[in-house]
This record gives sequence, structure tokens and C-alpha cells, in this order.
Amino acid sequence: MHKNNGIENLEEHHKLTTEAFEQHGYLLLGEAVSKEKCKKLTEHMFELDRQGKLTQDDQCPLSGAVYGDPIFDDLLVEMAEGIGNHVGKKLLPTYAYARLYKPGEELKRHKDRPSCEISATLTLGYDETTPVWPIFFDEHKEIQVHLDVGELAVYKGCEVEHWRPKFKGKWQVQVFLHYVDANGPYKDHAMDGRKEFGTLKENTSYNNHNAENAMIPPPVFDAVLLPQSPEEQVFPGYLSINHDNLPDIAFSKEECEKIISFADNQYAGAARIGGGPEDNLKREIRSADIYNIWPEPEWRWVHEKVCKAVALANHEHFKYDVNTISHGLQLIHYRADEKIPGHYNWHVDAGPGYSATRKISFTVQLSDPNDYKGCDLLVADHGRELTAIRDQGSLSMFPSYMPHCVTPIESGERWALVIWVHGPKPFR
Repeated sequence: MHKNNGIENLEEHHKLTTEAFEQHGYLLLGEAVSKEKCKKLTEHMFELDRQGKLTQDDQCPLSGAVYGDPIFDDLLVEMAEGIGNHVGKKLLPTYAYARLYKPGEELKRHKDRPSCEISATLTLGYDETTPVWPIFFDEHKEIQVHLDVGELAVYKGCEVEHWRPKFKGKWQVQVFLHYVDANGPYKDHAMDGRKEFGTLKENTSYNNHNAENAMIPPPVFDAVLLPQSPEEQVFPGYLSINHDNLPDIAFSKEECEKIISFADNQYAGAARIGGGPEDNLKREIRSADIYNIWPEPEWRWVHEKVCKAVALANHEHFKYDVNTISHGLQLIHYRADEKIPGHYNWHVDAGPGYSATRKISFTVQLSDPNDYKGCDLLVADHGRELTAIRDQGSLSMFPSYMPHCVTPIESGERWALVIWVHGPKPFR
């Protein structure tokens, strides 16, 4: 398996993975999702089982399954761009389907329906007292693949036959993420005929998630019309980077702690609305302390790392006309022991005056998420309220016109690094 060793190799890495996918019809991606996140998703699946929300289908009647669960659909959307980069395609999500496999289950040889043109199977958890349950690809070569927790295989679902032998373990949780090529023959199957993610298709029974279905009308994706031609028509939204997808871009624990230490010998200023004069201090709207980190020699490495991350994200995701980071980085401190606990009400970063040219809002999560409760960054991404990633050292980016807030901190303290990337002209 080819491993990406840094930002300088990213383009070459994607070229190699795309070539392998086109040649073989499948691709293996290790460490695609963190083990911690897989554990949470596994617990979610068992909770659905306890609540009686899993159903059986004809394909695997011994096991419980769920179609279009909101949490699994969130994963579907979140993974679309990363998987697409590795297979060289712009992917449109269709639906997520998760199973809690039970002993004796068998996945017969099959190919998938059009909504599963590009599919990924991701192992979330299993009873580790038994061997990893293999999946097979290609009826001619019968390639055996062992996917451990957090590893996934992406494959051409309509072209490559795939199957699993009889399951000898006690339980296994697997999620299938299905997509279509935005420029391919099945692009009209995006969202699998649904009006929004996290729902079932109207008037449809999902007894077999791979059954053939009729063509569906042009779908709507978060209130944005999906591409009906090769031209790009989908707005870029929230983007996260962490140690699982781009470890060289994310900040290490040591780097986070060093940035926080900047405050040891500095005095903070109160966060203001719009960063303006003293009369813009309204702690009932925004309560936090701010330290400005300028690109002096000792801290130039922080600015350089931020610039690399922004350049990569803008090239691969936003594709905006940007030209500057025109002020110091803001080290922000949210505290629970304030008279008004740290928070920031719903707002947008782009506005009149100086902020009119803000294009990308950028945040680095510096604190260990176990050090505090509450204080979540929420982003309204084209109709969907997303909770930003909380992993220490992770990066969150989104268009500056998107409403967002920081919920009140309940205990402890949270540190974050914030910056805005400007362009030569405002959004039009």
C-alpha cells in the first residue's frame, strides 16, 4: 500500500491511487477513520440495536441494518472529498448503510445498483477474539482483503463483484458509504432520491439496499442544485483536517502546547464584536480573551504552517481568489470561571468594511477535548448544522459567509487559534 508522506507528495500520492483504482477497480485506504471515532460509531450502532431501530434485509437476514441514519450520513458527506481525491473523481453522496453482522452471516457474490457506483466499506468494530473477517473482490482474481478497524476499501460497486464468506465471529459493525461520479452516467442518483440526508426515500421500502431502483428526479443537495453537467456547481463548505487524513498539516500536541504557552508572558485583551473600539465589548454576545501572535522570528513557524494549510485547502477545496492573511493570528481563550462563561453567539465573519473581503475562516483546536465541556464550534453549512472537529491539533475551515457560533463552555478552559483569509474582492 502506498503511503502519503507529506504535503509535497500529495499530488503524486493521489495520482498513484487514482491509477491503481482505475486498473484494479478497488483501492485500500488504511487509517481512514480514527479508532476513537470508530468506537463511538460502533456504540451508536449498538444503541440503535437496543432501541429496536435496526431491520433485516434479504441480502443478510441474520443481521441488523440501518439506512440513511443521520450520523452515518454525516460520515458519508464528510468522507466524500477525501475518497474522491484518492480515486480521481468528484463524488456526490447517495446514502450510507450500516450493518451489525451476526454469527453465520454470509454476503453473497454481487454487484451493486447505480446509486452505489463508487462504494466504500469501512470496518467500525468487531469482537477481537476472532480473526478479521475478509472481503473478496473481483470474480476472476478473488482478491482477499482484511480490513481492520478504521480501514476501508473503496471499489466500483456496479462493476466489481464482491462478497464475504460465512462469518465466524461474534459480531462486526460495518458501514457502507455510497457515491456517484459527478461527471458520470449515474449523477442523477445523488442522494438516492431523497430530499435531505439522514432520511429514508419517500414511499420506498428498503428491504434490500442493493436492489435495482428506478431513475430519480434531479436531486437537491443542501439547497444547492447538484451538477447536471460537468461544470462545477456545488458550493464548498466546512472542511476539517486532522491527524488521520493529513498528519503533516495538522498540529502536533507539542506544537499546540507551545502556542498556548505564548500567553504565559503576555496580557490578554477582551474579545470584541468585530474587533473594534471599546464600546464593541459585549460579553453577553462574545465572551473570551484574545492574544495576538505576530510573525516575529520565534513564532514565524506558526504562520508558515497556517499558510501551508490554507494553500492546500484552497487549492483542493475552496478554489477562492485569495491573496493575504493581513493581521496577526488570534490566540483565543474561553474560560468557564468568568462571570459570563466563554462563548460567541451566532454570527458571520464576512461583513461591511474591512471584513468584506474575508473568504475563509480558519481555526486550530489547541486544547485537549478532555480538558473542557461545551464550547463547541457549530457551523451552519448550507442548511446543515455541523459540529466542528474537536481533536487536538485539528483544523477547521469554512467560507466566511457561513453563520457559526461557539456554545457556552460548561467547565474547564479551551484554547483556539483563529485567522481569516482575505481576497482582493468581496464575495459576489
